[in-house]
Amino acid sequence: MQQLPATDLRQNVLTLAVPAERLPGVGRMMRSLLPAEEYDPDFQGQYLQTTYLDTNTLALRKARLKKDKYCTARIRCYAPIQQPGRNYPEGIYALSIKTEEGKWRTPLESWVAEDALTKANALQVLHDLVPGDLLARLFDLCGDEPLLPAVTVCFTRYAVESSTDRLTLDCGIITSNGKVFPTNVLEVKTTTKPYEAPPDVLAWHFSPIKLSKFLWATTYGVR
Repeated sequence: MQQLPATDLRQNVLTLAVPAERLPGVGRMMRSLLPAEEYDPDFQGQYLQTTYLDTNTLALRKARLKKDKYCTARIRCYAPIQQPGRNYPEGIYALSIKTEEGKWRTPLESWVAEDALTKANALQVLHDLVPGDLLARLFDLCGDEPLLPAVTVCFTRYAVESSTDRLTLDCGIITSNGKVFPTNVLEVKTTTKPYEAPPDVLAWHFSPIKLSKFLWATTYGVR
C-alpha cells in the first residue's frame, strides 16, 4: 500500500485565514519557502474527503468540547483530483484517531474504509485495527450507541514541506450537510523546538484563527 502523505509528528503552531483574492500570492510564497510535497510535486492540489465518525447523539463531539478525555475518529481519502459523483473517491484511505495525548493513524484498504462507512457500526469493522487503549476510549464514550458517519468535510489541499516544516493551504472547504467555510485556511506545522512559525509566514499578516473542522462541521446554524 502506498505511504500516507505527511506525518503526524509535527506540532501545529499557527492557523491563518486566507481570503480568496490572496490565494495566488500565498501559493507563490509557499513555493518560495519550501518545495512541494512529494505526493503533489506539481503543486496542482490534492483532493481530501474526510468523514468524521460519531454517535447519533454526537457523544464524541460532546467529549471534544470538554477538552478533557476526548476521542476524534475520522476516515480520510487522499485523492489526486476531485471526482464528482463518487461517494468514495479512488485514492489512499486512512483511519485517524486523535485524543488529548496525541494522534494515531493507519492506512486502510479502500474496501475496509467503505465497509466502515456503510455498516451499522464502524467499530465492528475497525475493531481489530485500533490499539486497545484507543478502542477502550471509543467504547467508553460511545456506550451502547453505534459509531457512524457524522459529517464529511471536503477541500483541496496545497502543501509544501521540508524534513522539519510543513505548510498546508486548504481551499474550498465544504461539508456534506451544506456548510461552506467562509475563508481558506493556512496551517503551519513543525518539529523544530521551540515550536514557532517562520518569520516569513508571520509577515504575511493574515488573521490567526482557531479551527477544528470536526467541531465546525457539526455545529448547527453556523456557516
